[in-house]
This record gives sequence, structure tokens and C-alpha cells, in this order.
Amino acid sequence: THEHCGLFGKIDLTTSTLGKALGGASGGYTSGRREIIELLRQRSRPYLFSNSLAPVIVAAALKVFEMLETSNELADRVKRNTIYFRESMAETGFSIAGADHPITPIMLGDAALSQQFAQKLLEYEVYAIGFFYPVVPHETARIRTQISAAHTRAQLDRAVDAFARTGREMGVIS
Repeated sequence: THEHCGLFGKIDLTTSTLGKALGGASGGYTSGRREIIELLRQRSRPYLFSNSLAPVIVAAALKVFEMLETSNELADRVKRNTIYFRESMAETGFSIAGADHPITPIMLGDAALSQQFAQKLLEYEVYAIGFFYPVVPHETARIRTQISAAHTRAQLDRAVDAFARTGREMGVIS
């Protein structure tokens, strides 16, 4: 984010999804100076040909923004959960892409393996999605996990255990 990169107040436009960071709903937004936003409303094809968000989604997103403005608790918790999950998965023997983002890719390399792995995780009641080309580059197939502030330590441990069992059963880790 602009805040994370030390660019707060120096960015003309901010675009974001409401579907990932704010609870998995849908939609997104673009914010900026009034004259830029007015131009985008008249000229932006994605804006012109999209639908409005459901009022309940807007209300929920506004409430989350309000919570984030008044407390760092949720942001701090998602950071702690992310660090814990990434470190636990790495200690188990998995290759993890990226550094500190809550979207945690578990690298498998093979497209078929990513799909089989995701299917096997369901047997342990863990839902995750396998991504492969063309969503990601060739030979970089992965299981995409998304850590949130709502996850408990017990849930994260259960997920790590399911990944470890599946990884051993499928010969991905020893």
C-alpha cells in the first residue's frame, strides 16, 4: 500500500478490492481528487459497464474502514497470523513465495499436482485453491492460501497439519 511504501499523500489514484482485505465480499473502489474521479466516471469503460454494489456490501465495507481507522488490532492480528502461518509452513518443508503478505502461495510447480493437492486437502476439511497457467507463469503452480485476522491459532495449526499430511502423502515434502 502507499502507507506501507512511505508514499502516503503522494499518490494520485488509489484502487483496491473489497473482496480480499475486507472480508471476502465483492467489489472495489478507486479514490482520488474529485476532478480525476469525475473524468473516470465519464470515460472509464469498467465503470460505465459495471453494476453497483449491493447496499449491504457497501455498509459492511464502510464499517470495516471505520474499524481500521480507530484501531490497529485487526491489522496487527493479520500480520501475526501471516508470520505464524508462513513460518510454520516453511518449517514443515514447503516452499513459500513472497515475504510477508497474507496471500500465501505454497509453491508446487506442477499444474496437475496443484489440483490434486487442493482436492486432497478437502479430505482434511481445508479448502484452498490450486492456481496454474495461465493464472500464474508456467511451472509455478501453487496452492493459494489467504490468511485473515479472523483465523485462530488452532485453525492455522489445523491447516498446517493438513498441508503437512497431504504433502507427505503426495511426496511433496518428507
